[in-house]
Amino acid sequence: MMTALKRPPGKLILLDGTRFDGRLVGAGSLPVWGEVVFNTSMTGYQEIFTDPSYAGQIVVMTYPQIGNYGVHEGDNESACPAARGLVVRDLSPFYSPGPGRRGLEEFMVQRGLPGLSDVDTRSIALRIRTEGAVVGVIGSAEQSDTELLELARSVKDRVGRGLVEAVSPRGVRVYRGLGGRAAVVDFGSKESIIASVRKIGLETVVIGAGAHPGGAFDTDAIIGGGFDAVVLSNGPGDPADLPGAVGSTARLVGKLPILGVCLGHQIAALALGGKTYKLKFGHRGANQPVLSHRTGRVHVTAQNHGYAVGDDIAGREARIRVTYSNLNDGTVEGFADEERLIECVQFHPEASPGPHDTSFIFEEFFSRVRARRSGLTPLYNAGDEEGRERCRQDQM
Repeated sequence: MMTALKRPPGKLILLDGTRFDGRLVGAGSLPVWGEVVFNTSMTGYQEIFTDPSYAGQIVVMTYPQIGNYGVHEGDNESACPAARGLVVRDLSPFYSPGPGRRGLEEFMVQRGLPGLSDVDTRSIALRIRTEGAVVGVIGSAEQSDTELLELARSVKDRVGRGLVEAVSPRGVRVYRGLGGRAAVVDFGSKESIIASVRKIGLETVVIGAGAHPGGAFDTDAIIGGGFDAVVLSNGPGDPADLPGAVGSTARLVGKLPILGVCLGHQIAALALGGKTYKLKFGHRGANQPVLSHRTGRVHVTAQNHGYAVGDDIAGREARIRVTYSNLNDGTVEGFADEERLIECVQFHPEASPGPHDTSFIFEEFFSRVRARRSGLTPLYNAGDEEGRERCRQDQM
């Protein structure tokens, strides 16, 4: 365990001029700017700031003490921190020991992740909840408020641009499996999503979407590649900025089963003619309650997104149904087209971090894919009462 490193004074300046004073932690070039968002998770800080969905953002953790169990390389969701900065109330200099564990502050220094501690993070969260997500800048005490505010104003139109191209790989990764084949289109995927597909035993081919503008990917290679299904991964930014990904996905509809997660869920909605919109402050945390319209059960889920799918998705076609809703604000959290075997969820069923209430989604989806391929009757039909009851019993 290590003692605290030197923490010089610093500050966070929001675009409206609000200032929050604290102590600089970590390392990296200052000032650093990004969209300031908050996450309400009590644990999982490492998985959060290494999640590519946080690209271009400064993450504020509302739980007061962060770092008390250290970090472990095996918990990274990507090779490097994706967030631009981390803001906490209390960055613990001590952590629970264990094999391969080290301090969060040491990790931030070594990986070049800048941050700010000793900040009233809940005041920042309240400000964002009231006024909405906003651009902010972390700088040193020597830098004037005016200088940092001018930087925030100059970059506000650049925030969120080109994020998928920045975090999505340009090549292909192949993981051998025991039977069946799945393509994962990587828009900035968490490693846990890929691991969830591999866990089922499928040969998993991860296809990067960062080589072409707008997130386009090679649909001909997927359609002709002997795949059983396609998984559209999570990723950062506005789905409307990815016309290439939307067009590619539209060409897959009806040809292969599709499972969309987070950004993948939004891209699939746009491909089906739906709409998306920006939320005031987004859903970020491991404690988001979601209602399943199939079973009537409530699941606690992990989420990280600033955009949502419009309610009209279910009205696009009779066969498309809303399957999950957020109990906090009623937003669409999932939809399905059972005829074409499309299943999309806004939350993260792989969790990491978070509860595992909905980890069944991967296995259930691929079991239905296999049943369809074999000409068998699906395990249940979520559209009828008997099917919903069978699903309830299966999950108890």
